[in-house]
This record gives sequence, structure tokens and C-alpha cells, in this order.
Amino acid sequence: MKSANAFAHFSCYCDGVGMDWNLATCGGDHENRRGHWRNWPRWATFAILAAIGILQLALCASRAQAQNSDSGGLSQQNSAPIEITPAPSNPSSNSSPLEPIFPQSTQPSAPAGGRAARGATPMGPASSGGLGFGPIRPGDIVEVQVFDAPEYSISMPVSPAGEIAIPYAGLFHIEGMTSIEAAKAITQLFVEQQILRDPRIIVTTQQFGYSVTVMGEVRSPGIYPLAGRKRLVDMLTEAGGVTDRAGHVIEIFAAGSMKDPQTVLWDPTLRENDNAELQLKTGETVLVSRCGVVYVGGNVGRPGAYPLCDSNHTTLSEVIALAQGAKASSWTQRTLLLRTSGSGTRVVQTVKLEDVLRGRKMDITMQPDDILFIPPSALKSASKVALTAAIGFAAQAYFYLR
Repeated sequence: MKSANAFAHFSCYCDGVGMDWNLATCGGDHENRRGHWRNWPRWATFAILAAIGILQLALCASRAQAQNSDSGGLSQQNSAPIEITPAPSNPSSNSSPLEPIFPQSTQPSAPAGGRAARGATPMGPASSGGLGFGPIRPGDIVEVQVFDAPEYSISMPVSPAGEIAIPYAGLFHIEGMTSIEAAKAITQLFVEQQILRDPRIIVTTQQFGYSVTVMGEVRSPGIYPLAGRKRLVDMLTEAGGVTDRAGHVIEIFAAGSMKDPQTVLWDPTLRENDNAELQLKTGETVLVSRCGVVYVGGNVGRPGAYPLCDSNHTTLSEVIALAQGAKASSWTQRTLLLRTSGSGTRVVQTVKLEDVLRGRKMDITMQPDDILFIPPSALKSASKVALTAAIGFAAQAYFYLR
């Protein structure tokens, strides 16, 4: 009987859980079933939460064990304290300075025993000059650069007396020295006057005292600096080249004189320039003469003055061709050539033009200011007049007799 009641009570509970209310089986105890329903969520909820907590603890334990197995031995590291070496303090005056691992500058260190480096730029002022190509002369711009002491550096032209002014040292005669000699002399001066103990000095110059004057038949006459060694062709090129009226003679005057020039033959066509490699000297004056002129007169087709600009070998036959040839009534075998000699006097030569034109005589090379005169022939003129008169008389007689 007790077992049947227990089974009925269990079935009533199961039906309550399953929410299948069987009043016949449960004996109609409606209130009892409602009490079981209100009490079930509390202890069931506690049981579920406990199961979830136990499950989470199990999962956490398994993860921790897996991490310990893959930690690479970190858990076995020594836990002893690490000894840290303190950074070195500033070195004393007796200790050697620390060398940087990554140096920030490649400047050489100051030599032992030398003066302390100043805060100025070691290179001093910028220079646009060079070491020069000859002795320093008045008018040249001299730049004295003192390393590590820019207050002593100067840049100034050399005075007419050949001197420059150096700070704390006074006037210094620099004329006649080269740049290297001047640097050594100024260095010795600074040491002797105890201005600097170990000066390092460089002297550069812009030499304007070395120049050549180019004038005459050039496109840009003027005064040009003689930087180094320059040839005659170099200076003429700097002057823009010669003009179309340039002659075949160039005169070069020495420095300080416009007398007794050196005469140089020049071919404007650049075909025969044996003197193009002539080295010029400072102070010289180059005068490019105008091309010479030959005067042709007398019994020619077009008398006049003809320049000799194209070639320095213009011949007598070429000049006659330019004058449109000699007339038929010319006395060609008595052609006169007037030429100026070296002493300045006129020399008259008789030229057999007919023989020259026919190749029986050597052709003559014309010179500037030559005068060529082709005289008329009196016999040829008289014969021509007589022939003309005879032809006229015959024509009149013919018409008269008709």
C-alpha cells in the first residue's frame, strides 16, 4: 500500500514537471501539486548553476595545463634579481674621452699641443679666387683665410703700393709674391707678433693685373684677363673673332709701349695661321688691322679700290679680273705698279701685264696700298680712231655714190 502511494506521488511530481496534470492519478490534490511547482525552480536552479561552475573550473584547469606545457621553459627561468650596471659619469680631466659608437662628424681632431678649437667655422670665409698663376700685382683681389679664426680673415684689393691691411698686424707688402709665398709669410708674421700660436692660412687671389688689350677689327674690343697661358687665337676668340674687314696683319705691342710692334701675319680664313699658337704676355696690346686695299686705275673696265680681305695671296691677275679686265686699247706691256717700300718711299715697277695674263711671266702677289695703272696705247688709240674714221668715210661714200 505504501509503495503504491509513493508511485502515485512520483507520478504526480513527474506530471508536474512535465506539466501534464493528471488529476485522477495524483488524487486531485491540486494544492499539493502547486506547492511542488513553486519549490522546483529554486533548488533546480541551484543545481544547474553548481554544475555550470564545476564545468568552468574543469575547463580553466585544462587550459592552464596546456599553457604550461607550451611556455618554452619560461616557467623554469631563474627568479634571481638582475644586476644592472650604472651608466658612467662624466669623465674627469685625466681620463680619456668616450668615443661615440656612431660618430656624427668626420672632422679631424685638433693636434695635441695645438690651440683649443674655437666656436667658429673652421673653413673661414668662402673664396671665389684661386692660387693664382703669377706674382701678385696691384689691383688684384687677395683673400686671406685663417682657419678657426675668421676674425683675422680679409678680402681686399692690393693697393697701388702693393700692400694689404691685416687685422692686428698692420700693413703687409704682398706685391711680387705668389699665393703660396704670401701664405707662408703671413703665417710667420702671426707667429712673430704672437697674434696666433699655430695659424693655418691660405691665400687666394683674383688677379686682374694680368690682362691683354685687344682692339681693331674684332667684334668685341676690350681688356681681357690673362688667366694662365693664352695663345693669340684664344684672345681673338674671347674678343668675338675678327670682323669681315679684318686684314692679314696683326700688330702686337709690348706692355707700356705703342711703338715698334711685332708684326704677325694672320689669315682670316684660318687656312694658313702659323702664328695662331703665339703665346701672349701680360700687358700686351693686340691690334687687328683692317684689310688692305689695292687701287686699280687707267684703261680698265671698272677702275676703283678693291679690298684684300678674303686672302693674303691676292694676285695681279685676280685684281684685273675684279676690275673687269683691261680694255683693248690698253698698253698692257707698260702697266705700272706703285708699291710702298719698307722705308716708306714709293717704288715704281713696270709690269708686262700681257705676259702675266698669258702665263709667260710669274703672277705677282698684291700688297695693301698697291696702285696698279694700265695706260692706254697711243698707237692703238690712233689706229682705232683712224679705223673708225675710215669706216665712217666709206659708209658715207657708199650712200653718196648710190
